[in-house]
Amino acid sequence: MSTTDATASVAFPVDLTDPEFLAGTRDEPYRRLRESGSALPLAMGPGDPAYIVSNYDDVRTLLRLPEGRVQPLGLSAPPWIQGAALERLTANLVQTDEPVHSRLRNVVGPMFIPRRVEQFREFATASVARAMANVREKDGIVDAVQALGIDIPRGVICRFLGIPEDDWQRLTENQHEFLLIFSPAPLDDGQRARLEKITTFYLDYFETFLADTPREDHSPYVKLLLDAEDAGDLNHVEVLSLMHTVLDAGYETTRTSITNLVEVLAQQPELFERLRAKPEIAPAAVEELLRLRTPVHVRERYLPENFTASDGTVLPAGAHVILMIAAANHDDGKFAEPDRLNLERDNAKDHLAFGGGMHHCLGAPIARIQLQETLRGLIENFESIELRQPGQRFPDLVFPALLTLPVTLHGAASS
Repeated sequence: MSTTDATASVAFPVDLTDPEFLAGTRDEPYRRLRESGSALPLAMGPGDPAYIVSNYDDVRTLLRLPEGRVQPLGLSAPPWIQGAALERLTANLVQTDEPVHSRLRNVVGPMFIPRRVEQFREFATASVARAMANVREKDGIVDAVQALGIDIPRGVICRFLGIPEDDWQRLTENQHEFLLIFSPAPLDDGQRARLEKITTFYLDYFETFLADTPREDHSPYVKLLLDAEDAGDLNHVEVLSLMHTVLDAGYETTRTSITNLVEVLAQQPELFERLRAKPEIAPAAVEELLRLRTPVHVRERYLPENFTASDGTVLPAGAHVILMIAAANHDDGKFAEPDRLNLERDNAKDHLAFGGGMHHCLGAPIARIQLQETLRGLIENFESIELRQPGQRFPDLVFPALLTLPVTLHGAASS
């Protein structure tokens, strides 16, 4: 069963398997989920009591539970994950529980302190400038996914890892196959085979890269990982996994958010005009965008003990909880007029787009920098954005990223 099959046998206020829901606008379906109860029981499989939680307060609380787990009780990975994918998952900062998670986070955490993160702004600015120049060369007529979403993260991520930019296309062209590793529901044989193939590709790529690159030529991040391996703080698969984590997490969320940003500005040209008039509000606009168009819609937790939801529903110990992050970010109990982008929203930074608790995204500051510089690049280089035809989204419950977004960026803005 895939992420899009998770509720096929359950009568539910929203058909989470409906292709129109998966690839469409979800504001109204998410409203129905929230209004149907704080915790809705969900049939995931024998012996797997599961619940959908979509209101802000409960999602935030569950994300921050110190004892909350990302894997089933007593397991380090879902039982359907095997082979190279199992090696990758159990060495993955995003998908591991204590004590492994803290050990990995303690190793890589120093690379993400504010002082070190801010140095990547110049790389983001350079990537944005290059992308904008390429758009101008094409008279502004581009697919924003390819020209902006995929291209802009290249400079920062390749510099962070020290990998050649010429490898970018082959490293990202099948990225969606790897996202199967995050499925909240069992994978079928075909999905497992595809996940195994792409995971093996990534592990082999980074293994070869390490073997072919002199140690002194590696980036500070990779040197940090290799030093930790020498000290016995990481094993070799964890080194490879933590290299791929930067590529996977840094690329997916940033690409998705950049193209979401372009789509919103094309659909609401008055917002683009206001940003051009007040470029200093770009950081606040990025936070509101992350709330309005959350890049990753679902996160998971497993409960080590009973949890009482805000409506009194008791979720039993061992329950598998599907946290609808994007729905929570549209909860009108937290955000007034939640389906509208409001550049003056005073609590936009309370969004849950980067998770929460000990699994809060370490790379969030780098993603913010790239989004801020992308927005500045757009308002400095262009006067308006026209949507030539509606964008097409990948029909997935967790990662509904835009696959195409044909736009025209009009006229170089005067300085």
